[in-house]
Amino acid sequence: MAPSSSVDALVIEDLGQQKLPARVLTAILRRAGLRVHLVDLNNGVDVIVALAKRTVPRVIVSSILFADRVDEHLALMTALREMCPRAHLTLAGHLPMIASAELRAACPALDSVLCGDTEANARVIARSAVRDEAIPNSRVGECFASLAMTTLDDLPLPARDDGIASYLGYRFATIEASRGCYHACAFCLPSASYCKQGEPYRLRSIINLVDEIESLYRQGARLFLFDDEQFLPPQPARTKRIAAFADELARRHLHIAFTIKCRADDVDESLFRRLQEIGLLRVYIGIESGDQATLDLFNKRVTVQQNAEALATMDALGIIADFRALIFHPWSTLETIGAEIAFLQSVLPYCSTFLDFREVEIYPGTPLANRLRDEGRSDGKMWQTQCTLADPRAEVVRRACRFVFSQSAAYRNTQDALAREWYACLLARRFCASSANATRARGLKERARRVNSESVNVWREMLEFANEANICDAAQVNARASAWATRVNAGWTTN
Repeated sequence: MAPSSSVDALVIEDLGQQKLPARVLTAILRRAGLRVHLVDLNNGVDVIVALAKRTVPRVIVSSILFADRVDEHLALMTALREMCPRAHLTLAGHLPMIASAELRAACPALDSVLCGDTEANARVIARSAVRDEAIPNSRVGECFASLAMTTLDDLPLPARDDGIASYLGYRFATIEASRGCYHACAFCLPSASYCKQGEPYRLRSIINLVDEIESLYRQGARLFLFDDEQFLPPQPARTKRIAAFADELARRHLHIAFTIKCRADDVDESLFRRLQEIGLLRVYIGIESGDQATLDLFNKRVTVQQNAEALATMDALGIIADFRALIFHPWSTLETIGAEIAFLQSVLPYCSTFLDFREVEIYPGTPLANRLRDEGRSDGKMWQTQCTLADPRAEVVRRACRFVFSQSAAYRNTQDALAREWYACLLARRFCASSANATRARGLKERARRVNSESVNVWREMLEFANEANICDAAQVNARASAWATRVNAGWTTN
């Protein structure tokens, strides 16, 4: 949609991520009487600036989802300031809330940052714009930080101007049943953000939630991606809530499929069997680590054994579990990395997707960032801290991992391809009940097992090399890394 006349507000986000923040903000501003255009950040600076020139917005909100795109957002806001000198420019998102002062300092074009309850603060801006009043500015966003939290049932449904997306012939929609998380993982930016707001976990009522599901269902959606940080509330509310959710779906004859996020200590066989019965296909589970010292550092409050048991339970149920292995953090050593790889080796029988090797990202306002700052080891931007590992051999392995796995196009493309095949299999099982799906699923799992086994073998070789070889010999290090990358890429592309 390209408006040909003026609008009151532009709300900008990476819409390709199918996230909800900008869509909810757009709906709120429209409810307040503003004419709002929802804009995809991926359109690029020139296109968005041209749109702003044509529509002359009173308010421009840029919603930041990920730290690696902060510089794009700031460059865009700088360009929009030149084009729209009278517009109120503001940022929204978890990261802006935590690093508001630093972002304002880095981008003088900004008028404010939405802190506290973003939706409530958006209404402040909307009221001022509708009345043609001056929108209050703030040095670091404090004037938007103290409003009462919005009840989730009172929020309008997200604006879906681009329609309902389709995937593998099925229409799908991102949705949320809650906000926040009642845990406090030391690396988690959303957790730090929600704690700063003062109310870390809120739930929608089941009736309100299923009203939205039914509305989307009538528009053709069958797959629902729950984007909650924590889909399952704590007991004793958990069992009752899932029962109520199942009953309401059945009462309205809504036959759906869905995915959720959860933690290892949430996985209970009877509860997840019930979730599977009402449509659960896939779980993004916060395993994070197979090293107990690292789990304790992350304040996960789970054990390695619980992580393994959760994966085993979901595998036994036939629910696909995706997780990221946060192999590296600022205090990693060869010993912690070795423990991580040993854990992955032990859970390979339960892994139906390709292992996803990652580094923990250090965000402002989190306990990990505070510790790194106190140690004087931060060498990156405030909104995503970087550091070199203190253990030089662990640092060599980290750099090898980046070259062999993280920067490999074959690695990413093959991961995506397997994900698509699993979705096709799971959706067919849910909606078509084809007997061929069992054979197909076994083939996909065996494919993942072969590739994962070879990846773990490469990891063992990298650890052995770092422990025994001359890591100061750049030529030798580069030669071995190239050999591992060639071997891994061949494994990904042939499986």
